Amino acid sequence: MIKAAIFDMDGTLIDTMPVWSNAGANYLARLGVEVDPQLGKRFFEMTVLETAELIREKFSIQLGAEEIVNGIYKEVERSYREEAPFKLGAVEFVKQLAQSEIPMCIVSSGSAPLISAALERAGIRDCFTKIFGAAQTGIDKRQPTMFMQAAELMGADPIHTWVFEDALYAVRVVKPFGFRTVGIADELSAAMAHQLELEADLYWEKYPSEIPEKMLG
Repeated sequence: MIKAAIFDMDGTLIDTMPVWSNAGANYLARLGVEVDPQLGKRFFEMTVLETAELIREKFSIQLGAEEIVNGIYKEVERSYREEAPFKLGAVEFVKQLAQSEIPMCIVSSGSAPLISAALERAGIRDCFTKIFGAAQTGIDKRQPTMFMQAAELMGADPIHTWVFEDALYAVRVVKPFGFRTVGIADELSAAMAHQLELEADLYWEKYPSEIPEKMLG
């Protein structure tokens, strides 16, 4: 029976792909440079530094790579705060858990202030007891530490705590400690989708309209 829930953010609650694929193009647009939409796809496959170097080379931007990187990150921040789309049904599902008085936390590799801003925009920030962001805690999600801290904070045993993740590695991190898991389909992790479906207790391509019976007892 579900007594607590832990959600990842990127690729689990929020659709990260357009955030990163559009960041470079949006940055250039603010500099008055028009960009072919196909270039956004190329940006997405590169690191931010590689994107910055390509921008300097292709568009003859007279700025340092570090300054361009900072500009791209500001676009990512703006997207989180203003427009990054949530996964289909995710907001409604979180609200259902909150209405059922299920405590929830976020455990993410990202930044807590940005996550908080996105949740505020969706009207679900108050549904979460705490946001554990690796950028603030300094703890890698490849360790179980933040998951265990979240469960303890919510007063729930791992066996009654469901972890929602799009990353196969994170599912593998928590399962030995008794956590139940839901694999969330995401384009970024499509190559591992089959294995995620095999190893997670449940696998969803979209969030259900109701809390599944398997979670209720």
